[in-house]
Amino acid sequence: MAPLRFARLALPAAVVMGLSAPSAFAQADAAMANPSFSPDENPVLPGQTTLGKLLFWEEQMSIDNTMACATCHIHEAGGSDPRAVMGTAPGADGLFGTTDDVAGSPGVVAQVFGNFSHEGVFFPNVQATGRKTPSAINAGSFSELFWDGRAQGEFRDPLTDAIAIEFGGALESQAAGPPLSDVEMGGPGFGWADIANKIAQVRPMALATDIPPDMADFMSQHASYPDMFEAVYGTDEVTPTKILFAIANYERTLVSDETVLDQFLKNEITEFPPEFASGAELFQNTANCTSCHVFPNTTNGNFHNIGVRPDSEDGGRMDFTANPDDVAKFKTPNVRNAKLRVPLFHNGGKQTVRDVVEFYNNGSDFPGPNLDPEIVPLNLTEQEIDDLVFFIEEGMTDPRVENRQFPFDRPTLRSELGAPNPIFGVGQLNGGGTEMTVLAQSPAAIAHPNWLVGVADATASQALVTAFSFDSDDGSPLPDIRYPIPMNIDIDSMFLVLFGSTDSFGVGNVQIAFPKNPALVGMTFYAQSFVTDPAVTETSGVYGSKGTEVTVF
Repeated sequence: MAPLRFARLALPAAVVMGLSAPSAFAQADAAMANPSFSPDENPVLPGQTTLGKLLFWEEQMSIDNTMACATCHIHEAGGSDPRAVMGTAPGADGLFGTTDDVAGSPGVVAQVFGNFSHEGVFFPNVQATGRKTPSAINAGSFSELFWDGRAQGEFRDPLTDAIAIEFGGALESQAAGPPLSDVEMGGPGFGWADIANKIAQVRPMALATDIPPDMADFMSQHASYPDMFEAVYGTDEVTPTKILFAIANYERTLVSDETVLDQFLKNEITEFPPEFASGAELFQNTANCTSCHVFPNTTNGNFHNIGVRPDSEDGGRMDFTANPDDVAKFKTPNVRNAKLRVPLFHNGGKQTVRDVVEFYNNGSDFPGPNLDPEIVPLNLTEQEIDDLVFFIEEGMTDPRVENRQFPFDRPTLRSELGAPNPIFGVGQLNGGGTEMTVLAQSPAAIAHPNWLVGVADATASQALVTAFSFDSDDGSPLPDIRYPIPMNIDIDSMFLVLFGSTDSFGVGNVQIAFPKNPALVGMTFYAQSFVTDPAVTETSGVYGSKGTEVTVF
């Protein structure tokens, strides 16, 4: 009889979702909306979702060509970030290696107005977000996004602040945030006007490989982003709002609705196969999962304090609303594809679906005064836990998501292939016995307006010279007996020397604005930095870094 009791709640669940989470996208039946509805101000235009797919996977959207929107939303990782592990970011205490560490998403090396910045906690490594990345899959079903719900249905033009979407634009609002984040994709001095201008100039998907057919076909028809915008919007002007409209409507195609659960909700099967029946019954009844994880979306879209961590560590919803009643409340995630997006919870504190079930079975880890009243010990048996975990992992996982099948196909990002600019050769020590760290994480691509190569851990407040050559050297000392500096670049083919300085932390860089010249694609050159330090007497007060090999995309 378990399937019958389950079936009776399937239809009303959609109504419950509409009542508990007011939304323009409340479902009228038990099936997911596929695709999810777009707001009136952003109707789906021919070619727009493919344009959005290109932009979503475009690493050149970021300040340093290392991050796309998709970098933190990998489809086969359930639309979340497979790079997230506990300790990626420190928690409230600001220290790594303590109990409040977070499984955040790695982003960019800190930059301020086009220069590397020693921001203290992460540098010279990439920064990381303070919360686990939510899934982008099925995100089009909800009226508020982010863990705290700060991405609202009213979407405003990033340049004019005029209302561009009155209702239903949470996806557009959400997509506007990460490109400006100092941690995720941007930095001070890199605004939406800069992003749009950059996108108008770059070679589409220059850094990506394994381009899916729909993207490749669109690129073959339209060679540049302005050409694509002309085809979709009727004008070649690349604007922030048009970028975000395209990305949001692409995300609305990411509907995961081909699971065993969906077969039941769509009446393709009348009851669950025997291996899923017990878990389905537990999910709906004994384990009380559907009090928050309502069908068909498997979330009510509301915010709850479930006691994952002490309330003092992360304000959650209160950070947005300023309402003390919202302290440590976080948006209910959907359960679909949960096994693919581990670790789980807003801090990534649970490593497996079973860990999460056991958490609920125990009635939370940190029950505080604001704990949701639904959070009580479940007293499930080990067999019941096994059955529930099996239903969540196997009955709610979409094979298209797991196997990168359309619409969840994707290109390979350059950042997935390792460091773009190999470091090689011999580095010297400064007067304090420290070797410079070479900062060369940014892929060089034509039309990049502010490509950086630099150093950290160098002597502070000193002159910096970076030289570029068409050939490398083997670290042999400079022939001039006054400056026997190990050389990792070939002097005879040197073509550019740029001057700068290190700051009070020993950080310095030089910038190159690459022209929009296709003839440069494939060119390889080599760079080495030199810093003054009077204490390095053996080379008359100058010492050198290791070399960097750079190939232009």
